[in-house]
Amino acid sequence: MFLLWRRDVLSVHEVLWGALILRLIYLPLGPGLTDDLFRYIWDGWLQWEGINPYRFVPSHADLDSFQHTELYQKLNSKEYYSVYPPLSQLLFAFGGGFYDGGWTTPYYVLKILFAGIEFSGVALLARLTSARNVLLYSWNPLVLIEAAGQGHTETLLVALLLGAVWAVQRRRAELASLAIAGAGLVKIYPFALGPFLLRRFGWRAVWPGAFLVGGLCLPYIAPYTLPHMKASADLFAKLFEFNAGPYYAVKHVLWAWTGADWSKTIGPLFRGVFLTSLPVLYTLDAWRGWSFRRACLLLIGTLFVFSTTVHPWYLLPVIALGVMGPRPSWPWLWLGVCSIGTYLFYIEGPYWIWVGAGWGGAGLIFMIQRYGTELRRRVRRRYRTEGSSAAD
Repeated sequence: MFLLWRRDVLSVHEVLWGALILRLIYLPLGPGLTDDLFRYIWDGWLQWEGINPYRFVPSHADLDSFQHTELYQKLNSKEYYSVYPPLSQLLFAFGGGFYDGGWTTPYYVLKILFAGIEFSGVALLARLTSARNVLLYSWNPLVLIEAAGQGHTETLLVALLLGAVWAVQRRRAELASLAIAGAGLVKIYPFALGPFLLRRFGWRAVWPGAFLVGGLCLPYIAPYTLPHMKASADLFAKLFEFNAGPYYAVKHVLWAWTGADWSKTIGPLFRGVFLTSLPVLYTLDAWRGWSFRRACLLLIGTLFVFSTTVHPWYLLPVIALGVMGPRPSWPWLWLGVCSIGTYLFYIEGPYWIWVGAGWGGAGLIFMIQRYGTELRRRVRRRYRTEGSSAAD
């Protein structure tokens, strides 16, 4: 992939055909790397049975008749409420409609659905950047594994975020609003991108998304919905940790310094730091006039830097946004490739080397890009100055 990017010999149609063929090759893969899709099917099945997916944890006694199934045995986090927002739940319901006691059919139905939506994002990306940059996302091994191979909801997020970028570039405020609202209804954090739209379009970028949120949330509204989602999100921040380089670094420094485990303190603290950074990012966007794509990339990237859990599939949005700039965002691309190795954690393989190589390498590449560019500018400026003096 990297060599093809360097040579820049493929047309956009060749890149897109290659992307389609690679996704078809990956689609038959089973759930060998993640079991999230089982929870998607579970939530969808409950909806067909008339049960709000936010009401019970899977292990609740009231779901006893659902628990004597192979699907239940395959679930992870049986003691956690669902945290997937309403648009995700509607798609889960589509897949759950194919559940007949066996998980195979709904599993592949949802994967085909997600991969199809994600490929529409790839086609849109081809209208936003060059063919060689589309290659870096659409042929990326991490993207292929997580999108067509394992079927994560980040595939939906990618298509919606790219749709928002496309709409902003064409000054289509209403479409951008709908895209960001839709993204927030897939994963909650894209709602934080709303102020970027507000600065560019005013209230035109608010009401369409607000109507969409209200309409899709209506079927799931109940007194317990938000408290249950918040309870699982809080436990997630306090208890779960995976491939979180900055978090691990702080945790181990404090452990070496104090001899105590600060995990339950650092997670909420990092979340607070991210929330505190939001007004700073909004101010910088207004002051420096960032492109919408760059603003989104910086906000989502900041979220991941201060996260306690960065599963490989989380990185799909920053990879998609990162390939669109004047030059690709190599730190995120590097971290994405190294994150594939973190799956070895689940079979007691070499895990830490991939975390260190991923985050350490990403930081090093960022420093080289940041200060290498500045150094080259100074050298060119000095050369021009010396050349002018010699001419005089």
